[in-house]
Amino acid sequence: METELICEGEALLSTFTITYPYGLYKESYYSTTYDELSKWLRSTISHLKETSPLKQEDPLVVYLNTFRGKMGNIDRKEFELILTRLKEKFD
Repeated sequence: METELICEGEALLSTFTITYPYGLYKESYYSTTYDELSKWLRSTISHLKETSPLKQEDPLVVYLNTFRGKMGNIDRKEFELILTRLKEKFD
């Protein structure tokens, strides 16, 4: 399951293509697919809750829950950080 989540996450990286021409976020890339990103985030949180001895208190679960309903807060750099933290946890 962990490998599948990482592979799905890496595939989602290619969806981070939306940019804004000006303003504070003009250097950031955002995902073109809210639904797939949201589904992946829910699956990842559910898996971590089931497998972590800390359940909902797991720091990674707490961190990921901050993005539920706020997918717009995840840009490409943030998503890469999430994937890095997941890979570290699963190793």
